[in-house]
Amino acid sequence: MEMRKRARREAAAIIRFRRDHAYSKSVLAKGFHRSTSFIQKILDNAEKCGILSHKDYRRNMPNKTRQISRALQWARMLRWLPAWGQWILGEEEKPP
Repeated sequence: MEMRKRARREAAAIIRFRRDHAYSKSVLAKGFHRSTSFIQKILDNAEKCGILSHKDYRRNMPNKTRQISRALQWARMLRWLPAWGQWILGEEEKPP
């Protein structure tokens, strides 16, 4: 299994998706083809640096609402991922 190194822009995109749009860790992991532990490490480092504050977005939601929310997040991420992918790879100068 080939491991990819973490790019700075990839970490920045993950943090922005979490901070600005409250994406769940599982949706971020699925979208970026990374493990949830990899995503958690990035988010933990962002919290330690003060970039991101810890919020528990899903704790008191009913299960069905949580499932619908994740499905909508996944659909929205599929729309945005090509543009973010170009920025992560360095093809674009500014993030979308």
